[in-house]
Amino acid sequence: MGIISSTIACGVFAAPEWKFISKSDSGFTFFLDTNSVTNVSEVGYHQNKQFWAKELVVDDLEQDGLGVGDYRLALQWINCSDYTLGAKSIAVYKKRENRTLKPEFYSRSGYEVRMDPIIPESIGESFARHLCP
Repeated sequence: MGIISSTIACGVFAAPEWKFISKSDSGFTFFLDTNSVTNVSEVGYHQNKQFWAKELVVDDLEQDGLGVGDYRLALQWINCSDYTLGAKSIAVYKKRENRTLKPEFYSRSGYEVRMDPIIPESIGESFARHLCP
């Protein structure tokens, strides 16, 4: 009974483990949740992986409606053999006046993820270096 209780208490999902990936010139710092990396079940081969990425605003350099401390979480797919990357889902978190974060959810429309080539020397390439063998 104790084993069952501890299994239920621990839950099925591990807490996010954010690993620093890179900082952009546009004021964002990028992180990878190493506990979220899995093979994509919708695709029949093991080269497609999915993972959560965090884009944290550290310098408010863009007029995009986000300020310092706001962030985006993106469920990304990466194909290591085709060297492509795509977003499955995106959630935006913005600070309110009382300094708490308010989720504002956005998702890609449709089921299919648009996979685009990974650009050399980009944040996408930084993710690929950490995820692709």
